[in-house]
Amino acid sequence: MNKKILILAVGIVLTFSVYGQKANKNTKPYPYSNPIIKHMYTADAAPHVMPDGRVWMVTSVDSDNGGGYSTMHCYHTFSSADMVNWIDHGEVLNVWDVLGAKEEPEGEDWALWAPDMAYYEGKYYLYFPVRIVHTENGYEEGKRKVTSYIAVAVSNSPDQKFKVINPKIEGTRGIDPAVFIDDDGEKYLYYGSHWGAKLADNMKELASDPVMMDVDDDHFMEAIWMNKRDGKYYVSYHAHYGKPVDPENPDDPNRLKSLLDYGISDNPLGPFNHMGTMNYELGVNVKDGPRYPGRDYVPWRLTQSNHGGIVEFHGKEYLFYHTSALSSWRQDEFKAEGTWTQRSVCVDELKYKQDGTLIPVQQTIESVDKVKVNQPYEIVLENESVKLNTDESISYRDIDLGTGYYYFGLKAQDVKQPYNVEIRLDSTEGKLIGTVVVTENGTAETFLRNANGVHDVYLIVNDNTKNEIIFNAPRFFAGSPKKVKQ
Repeated sequence: MNKKILILAVGIVLTFSVYGQKANKNTKPYPYSNPIIKHMYTADAAPHVMPDGRVWMVTSVDSDNGGGYSTMHCYHTFSSADMVNWIDHGEVLNVWDVLGAKEEPEGEDWALWAPDMAYYEGKYYLYFPVRIVHTENGYEEGKRKVTSYIAVAVSNSPDQKFKVINPKIEGTRGIDPAVFIDDDGEKYLYYGSHWGAKLADNMKELASDPVMMDVDDDHFMEAIWMNKRDGKYYVSYHAHYGKPVDPENPDDPNRLKSLLDYGISDNPLGPFNHMGTMNYELGVNVKDGPRYPGRDYVPWRLTQSNHGGIVEFHGKEYLFYHTSALSSWRQDEFKAEGTWTQRSVCVDELKYKQDGTLIPVQQTIESVDKVKVNQPYEIVLENESVKLNTDESISYRDIDLGTGYYYFGLKAQDVKQPYNVEIRLDSTEGKLIGTVVVTENGTAETFLRNANGVHDVYLIVNDNTKNEIIFNAPRFFAGSPKKVKQ
């Protein structure tokens, strides 16, 4: 056995020992709706509504053969038209695509951890952390040497293979990237120990120096996510926690809990006020589920690894997280807790109080109700060319945006200098729901937030060069889900 194989073998043995790997011998159908993906292990879901009007998520993949976090080597994408029925679109990136080889460098163990995915100007961008354990000091926590940073890949479609376009975004370090596009068209990348920076329009490099945001060091550990609601920015994250969970006293007040906490700010880069808990430890307060033998809690209550992603879809918000419920079933038919590093994505509804604070999510075995959408896929506002000067606007009366439209696009002509088109509701000073950034002739699009109900719609040009702006076919789209090939 050569040196590299010996080192890797020792690492795998140690990982198996730490995580208590067991065989997935039970082939009976999983009896509940949560987790939502049941044919494989998925984790770290990043959900977004894409231009086809469907909810898409990209996930990490935990190995069926075990081996712990170091065996996370690929990503899958999934989509749904109704939040209940999900299609697996297959593997879209593998560690070998990143390495450009079928073998890891001598003395290094590579893994791909929690990703995120964004759509911008006709392309899909996959942001992912490259995590390298340098094996000379072994795998033991506290002794191992680790390098990690954020990379980005691109694809023409979220169900196709992604190609790495920047193997290391300069200025990044750490794990768990999250992408956020604001209503004013600015794009942000979050990662690591609550770092944040603006993303360039090319989506593959930073446009500003990273800042370590004021989030709350007493709570923040990893898994950052950004959400916006009613003009406020909600940052959520996995809090510091202690393990293992004592079967005799899982709610021990002296043990730090594996929570998803959150903070609120008026600025996408903070500072954020810590507001409390969004998701309790996995398995807390789950009703009507199986019970751990001799206990009054579900078996996966004893395995903790919280990671959240949030999406709004036709009037409701949803929290995506993961548990070891499926591995508990596949290994022991719920007679034991399952494996810590064989996780599966769950979805439950996220609700708010009137003051904008979150109500901690009620984790369920049922998941969420099916969403039914009955409205056109798109609304074309204008068939003729629109000509506007700087700071001029055009309005469209009583546009029925129904339960939600998620993108806006136009076709720009004779572009002399970049300009922005704001989409506002009810007046030129009304709610900003998105901003189209136009840089060249052709189609320009943007993600929308809170585009629902009946409103007067105003398109307002911002152009410092005082050029006449010409565009046609302004339209709302992604208002209902398209069918996809399975």
